[in-house]
Amino acid sequence: MNEAGGFYTYKIPSLFLRSLFLNRDICILELNQILRVNAVNDKLKVQQIEELYRQDYRNCMDDSFMPEAKQGDFFERYRRTTAACKEKTLNVMNNEIFDVYKNFKKSEHQKWSEIIDEINTEIAYEKFFLNWERRIAKENYQSNHCISNAATRYRVDRIAELKEKLLELYSHNKEAWEVYHLKKYQSDIRNKENHKMIDVSYVMSAKERVIDALDNGLPVYIVGHLGGGKTQLAMDAAKEFAISKRIQEDIEDLMTTWYYSNKNATDEQVLKQFRYYMKITEEKYRKGADICDEEILDQIQPLFISGSHDLTYEDMFVEKTLTLKTGFSKGSYLNFFEQIFSDYRKMEAIYQEELNKMSREEQTRIKLLILNSFSDMIIADNSAFGTEVKKVEREILRAAKEGRPVIVDELNTIAMQNLIGLNDLLQRQAGETAYITGVGPVFIKPGFAFIGTGNLSSNMVNYEGTNELNPAFKSRFITIEYNYLPQSIKGTLMKQESPEKNELFEVVLSYIADQKGSVHLPDIDRNIDELFRLCQLSKLTQNVFIGKWKDNFSGEEEIDQSMGDLELKEAVLSIRNIIHVLDAWNLGEEKDLTKALWDGFISSITNPDDQNYILSQAVRYGFFKKQDGWQIKDRAVGDAGVTYNEIRQTPYKYYRGETETYSDLDIIHILYGMGPREQNLPKSIEDYIASSKNLMDMDTYLQYVSKVKKFERQLDLTCPQSSTR
Repeated sequence: MNEAGGFYTYKIPSLFLRSLFLNRDICILELNQILRVNAVNDKLKVQQIEELYRQDYRNCMDDSFMPEAKQGDFFERYRRTTAACKEKTLNVMNNEIFDVYKNFKKSEHQKWSEIIDEINTEIAYEKFFLNWERRIAKENYQSNHCISNAATRYRVDRIAELKEKLLELYSHNKEAWEVYHLKKYQSDIRNKENHKMIDVSYVMSAKERVIDALDNGLPVYIVGHLGGGKTQLAMDAAKEFAISKRIQEDIEDLMTTWYYSNKNATDEQVLKQFRYYMKITEEKYRKGADICDEEILDQIQPLFISGSHDLTYEDMFVEKTLTLKTGFSKGSYLNFFEQIFSDYRKMEAIYQEELNKMSREEQTRIKLLILNSFSDMIIADNSAFGTEVKKVEREILRAAKEGRPVIVDELNTIAMQNLIGLNDLLQRQAGETAYITGVGPVFIKPGFAFIGTGNLSSNMVNYEGTNELNPAFKSRFITIEYNYLPQSIKGTLMKQESPEKNELFEVVLSYIADQKGSVHLPDIDRNIDELFRLCQLSKLTQNVFIGKWKDNFSGEEEIDQSMGDLELKEAVLSIRNIIHVLDAWNLGEEKDLTKALWDGFISSITNPDDQNYILSQAVRYGFFKKQDGWQIKDRAVGDAGVTYNEIRQTPYKYYRGETETYSDLDIIHILYGMGPREQNLPKSIEDYIASSKNLMDMDTYLQYVSKVKKFERQLDLTCPQSSTR
């Protein structure tokens, strides 16, 4: 009850309600929900304001970006663009409580960004010291194995503590969760722009295993099925291994030099200096690699060999070639001239009488002929002609001598008798000497690493031209099986219990996002749902291709044994083929995803059974709908494949809807879930609401309710549940 004897509606902010009501662009439905929910509750639910915040944030994302094009005056004069989309904004600029909430979000994001960066810096510092300790232990024990000691165990435990601390932070605070995942997602976007793999959990785990093996001086053999990305994994891991080595060495020297002049520095000052040195060294090597700095690339770029059955032992180490030798003997040209004129003067003295009988013109002509003859004889005596054998060092030998990684792609296509020549090199460590036939002893410079890749044959799939590696030879490697990315094949996008496990979907959304991480699509909800179903279709074909088709059934589903073993012999919707589909789709500019799926993948399948099976499963996942003009008939094994004209009932027409935008904040909620839910309002808003000037008496509140209901009846609106996305 107020001082005048009236009643207040508890904690309903008057300015907020008036602003909502007076701004006609605001959806009346949301206003009605807020009023109806909060008329009986003692708190204004933060989810309602959060939804407004998300939409306001989304509206700041610009989808009209065009690449800069310096193509001349004609191009600039006649360049045309589509009209800018109508703003679908909630006009909340004059809403004081919303401004308070936006300021709260901004300050919280900034605070948690700094805290997360600080923890990540501490983790990097502990890893830096761990690597240093392990290097010292290896040097002391002259071994890459069994190097655990009290110092390394301390760093390992400290890293685990910091990671647990980080997990605890973003698992219980919504803003911390958002900042953590925004940083991860933006890292995915940078990787895409730099033509690297998207660091989803499966990729990160595989990459770490490769780098750990290389750090221990062990060669790695990555095996997997076609189009899974094993070669790109090898390239990324090799680069990361080389860059990390250079960064470690540089920071060790820099910190040692700095501390020599700052021996009274505190732990905070040491960490601050480490952060600075880490920043400049990472910029030096990582950005240098990204912009193709030749000096940096010479240090970190892995050398590369494409394996084949015709690759010989010499192709891996030293190539011998015949060259035409046309060399002039070494010596001073002045000596040659002195020899010519000395012999000429001697000859002139002998034949002086005969020369005196000739005219001046004849003497000059004879002298020139004699000088030319002497020159030709001197050149002939000091020149060498013929062929010689020249040795050209190839990639593996160069990598060992220069201390660089080398990748042998399709290792299991090389004849076994040629691979055996690698035996001694593979079992030696950096800093040791390996014997290479035809070359002799070779010192292995630190930084050398060997990675091989190969296709994984099985009972279901056999890759022509590949060989089974000799068990003794294969035992020298750490073998890592790298297959297709995790992806759920059951349930809709909105009903995923663990959305973060759909890593293939994360890669796809990262691929179509712009530089800021926003996604711009026509009819965005429908198209994102279709992209998710495309990933489900992809995973299903992958399971069938590698012989794990029973994984496509849930535990409750009964498998029809009469089906026999499902099989795809040649075709699979791998990540490589998904990229082809996305490129054909081009963000829905000229065709829908179904047409792009046909153009970019299914139409190119040459095996009829594979094509018919994948087409039938595409229909199962909602593509090629009959109402859209497609007619897909069931086909038996052995039936011929289909053409476009056979499955298209009517001429294809595409109507592109208005382009809509999801911000990076929207995308992380789609990819990783909603995060921890806030139960209470931020204190800044609690304080704002608690102020007596912001309270509304009951009579005024009821007037607003009456007006809203009147508008509801006029517009014949209903009140659906608010979206959670």
